[in-house]
Amino acid sequence: MLKYLFILLSIFSIHAHAAPVLIASDIWCPYICENKTGYVVDLTRRAFEIQGQDVEFRTIPYKRALIELQRNNIDAVLALTSSVIANNQLLSTDVVMGYNSNDFYTLVGSTESFEQISDLNKTQQAAVVNGYGYGIELDAWFGAHPNTYFASGNDPLAMNIIRLVKGRHSVIIDNKNVIEYTASQLNLTQQLRYAGTIGKPVPLYVGFSQQNKANAITFANGIDMLKANGEYQQIMNKYQILPEVNADEVRHKNLQKFLPIFN
Repeated sequence: MLKYLFILLSIFSIHAHAAPVLIASDIWCPYICENKTGYVVDLTRRAFEIQGQDVEFRTIPYKRALIELQRNNIDAVLALTSSVIANNQLLSTDVVMGYNSNDFYTLVGSTESFEQISDLNKTQQAAVVNGYGYGIELDAWFGAHPNTYFASGNDPLAMNIIRLVKGRHSVIIDNKNVIEYTASQLNLTQQLRYAGTIGKPVPLYVGFSQQNKANAITFANGIDMLKANGEYQQIMNKYQILPEVNADEVRHKNLQKFLPIFN
């Protein structure tokens, strides 16, 4: 306790008049959700707040967030893989904030399954999110097949799900939890079918710009403190079960704006 009290007093004195830490990401719920929620958002915010440092969270497209981070217009981006952090010359800690997997979903009634890269050769068109990394082999396959659809914007996964239901492509690839949550908010869960996973889960981190080493250290200290006082587990427990349809009314309402486009 004395250790954490010392850290708190030190950080409070440093950050008494500090500007908010600017953190950004696109929507990737239940990790990063509307209304500045999601377990990665909550944990990151509290890791700073417990040490007296304010945080400002911004929702912007993933690819733009990385550009803004490299330009030092923001301080950190959430839920990045180690390869993205290395490729963009960012800083991170060894704090794992979750895991990502390449999960494949088709329409109910499809018989397609995906366990290896070559299985994609049999599908009509795959849809992914622009700017995301899916691993060396999958990225190479997407790049070699010009009919791959790369969705962009503030909620690209929602667009991919709707396009799948409308028959614009045959399979979408993203994280299983995120696909199922987004589909539930679109009332489209019953039309989707899990069709397999390629590769192993990959750990996710918070990426900081090169000028933010102090913030990276503060973040890691804050996570340790949240684990010590039990708040870390409380936040994790809060997000263990995916929300029911319409549980997040703001999220549901915002996603409805995509539906008329394809009617």
